[in-house]
Amino acid sequence: MPTKIKTYSTSLDGQNAYVNEQKARVSAREQAENERAQKRREMDARIDVNASKWRYISLGE
Repeated sequence: MPTKIKTYSTSLDGQNAYVNEQKARVSAREQAENERAQKRREMDARIDVNASKWRYISLGE
């Protein structure tokens, strides 16, 4: 009686789904980082660089 050799076929659909999921994660991460960077730029633009001059008064020591 001939012995059957089990063959395991790799599912291309499964691999493609995994690759697509990874690409989606990378894309989402990049988009979130871009949004955070934009928010940082907007918040930094609101900071008055001269505000500290008037906040602390020198006592002339």
